Amino acid sequence: MANGGGMGQFLQNFVMPSVMAVNRLQMAIDAPEKYGVVAVGCELLQWYTSIEDDMEPIPVANHALAGSSTADLLGGISYQVLDHEPRVVIYMCGCNDLYRGESPNRTVNGFMKFVDKLHAHLSDTQIIYVSIINSPLMSESNHDESIEEANHLARKACDNDPRLTYLDINSLFMYSDGTQRKDMFQFFDNHNLTTLAYEEFSRALSHTLKRVWTIAGGDTLEHLSTREQEEEAGGEKEL
Repeated sequence: MANGGGMGQFLQNFVMPSVMAVNRLQMAIDAPEKYGVVAVGCELLQWYTSIEDDMEPIPVANHALAGSSTADLLGGISYQVLDHEPRVVIYMCGCNDLYRGESPNRTVNGFMKFVDKLHAHLSDTQIIYVSIINSPLMSESNHDESIEEANHLARKACDNDPRLTYLDINSLFMYSDGTQRKDMFQFFDNHNLTTLAYEEFSRALSHTLKRVWTIAGGDTLEHLSTREQEEEAGGEKEL
């Protein structure tokens, strides 16, 4: 998970995960495997480096890549998602679109194009749409209204399709009076998340994923083994 404090911590929490993310995607292209859940999105999801452990026993493969826009996810959908035939996709993207000046409508349209292409190949796959986070950086760049509008449009789209689930996590990063919790965001950019933020995110995502996994027809949690259990048994965890 992301954390604050010094160049060594920066290298450990951001540079190395970026290298590992690129390596994971290259492996996904070279030797695609089937996964129960695939996570795709921008840096906020890429740097959630413990997602696979945190979501156990549900099997998750994190294919998120820093800097990604909705157009990037659509362009990479074949090797990032379709080749792996997941039951569930975790989608967390849109902040880079808005930050670069894209409109809320076009940003959500990018998500809907992704949905259409996914369901053209995997019609029953469930999608968890994680809300666009209104970080201090986004707020200071005057993106409050565009984020609110984009999230509203995305929630509306999810409400109209039983295969889509909207997960609002902005409330996790705010005080009761609506002000942002500074301890949730990295000091060096006021955008990327801290360890505490990922812990909060983890609890919310795990709760939602368990419910959606059941809807998607995944194995009951009692029948799923953790990576540690698989390793003790002399094999690797089946995804």
